[in-house]
Amino acid sequence: MGSNTLEEGMINDTLDTFRATGQAPISPEQGMMLIDGWLQALQGDPNLDQLKRQLTELHTALQATQPNEQHIRTLLVSLADKAQEVAEDANSEGTWTGGLESLSKILRHFGSNS
Repeated sequence: MGSNTLEEGMINDTLDTFRATGQAPISPEQGMMLIDGWLQALQGDPNLDQLKRQLTELHTALQATQPNEQHIRTLLVSLADKAQEVAEDANSEGTWTGGLESLSKILRHFGSNS
């Protein structure tokens, strides 16, 4: 994952978006834009199909007329777990892993406190 410039850019964009909102949740529209960017960055990597399915499911959940907040929180925590798993993988290396760990913490925070 660390060699893909789009993925590294999405880590930075996602972290910037979450940090800019502080403790306030990001809007569904911001979330959907980030998810669209992630889906594009992860395109073509069959090893990440489960992650792409979760992102698509979160995108759909955010589009709902009355979003199911518990389901969204569950998806955020699951994505946090996956991000942490990838960052801690023995094959992961490079500066992007620290960003991925930060992303994991932020997703877990929003999933637990939303």
